[in-house]
Amino acid sequence: MIDLHLHSTASDGVLDPPALVGRVRDAGVRTLSLTDHDTMEGVPAAAAAAAELGLEFIPGVEITSVLERRDCHILGYFLAADPPGLARFLDSQRTGRLDRARTIAARLATLGAPIDIEALVRKSRAVRAVVTRPLIARAVVAAGHAKSVKEVFDRWLGDGRPACVTRQGPSPADVVRRITGAGGVASLAHPGLLRRDDLIPRLARAGLGAIEAHHADHGRAERARYAALAERLGLAVSGGADYHGDHHHRAKHLGAVGPNPAELTRLRQRLREAAAIIHA
Repeated sequence: MIDLHLHSTASDGVLDPPALVGRVRDAGVRTLSLTDHDTMEGVPAAAAAAAELGLEFIPGVEITSVLERRDCHILGYFLAADPPGLARFLDSQRTGRLDRARTIAARLATLGAPIDIEALVRKSRAVRAVVTRPLIARAVVAAGHAKSVKEVFDRWLGDGRPACVTRQGPSPADVVRRITGAGGVASLAHPGLLRRDDLIPRLARAGLGAIEAHHADHGRAERARYAALAERLGLAVSGGADYHGDHHHRAKHLGAVGPNPAELTRLRQRLREAAAIIHA
């Protein structure tokens, strides 16, 4: 099995990179990619753990762009752990996340759900992780203001809720160009959740290499539709469970959702095609 969408404690997953690799191996995954949000800090440890277990590892990242005040996630594959031209950009992305987290915490305090955001920031920095909304939500639960992460998002942190802070950041096309410029292949993450299929042809013109047709939150019809769209646009297909931990509803899809070997071969072909264009 192949899974190219996984998260560790370097972003909002609950397992550290080596433990995550062991977990996906136990689920039957033999080719994997670690795709933490806006960071590749967990890649070296995950790569080492995969090598020890005899698994194939593809370095990855999931970068947040902004599309009309909404998050739009772009996956990057086959990147170096410290990608040339991309590392500084990822640093700025993480700084933006910290600023946003502090603003969210200030809003939560005014709404009667205060948390110690600086303690969360220190803890994240200690493991070189990013501060994400799910991490903030867990802190709200730990502080006794809610019973579950879902409740926190429903009441305060979900899009349009009173503590949600609109993200400022690069456009999807800009992120695609940054990934390809660093020698990687860019894939639009979970387009069925984004629901902006009109964006895909434009991103293809900007250098998008793939569409994440296979995802835990895509039904069979959506997977087929995005695979067909990728074929029409000359793009590859990626996919994975988007696993964050066994607590998450997507955990049941670990080892069951992902591209097939032929689709992975096509994804590698996109890498060779991109390299040829850059070289030319």
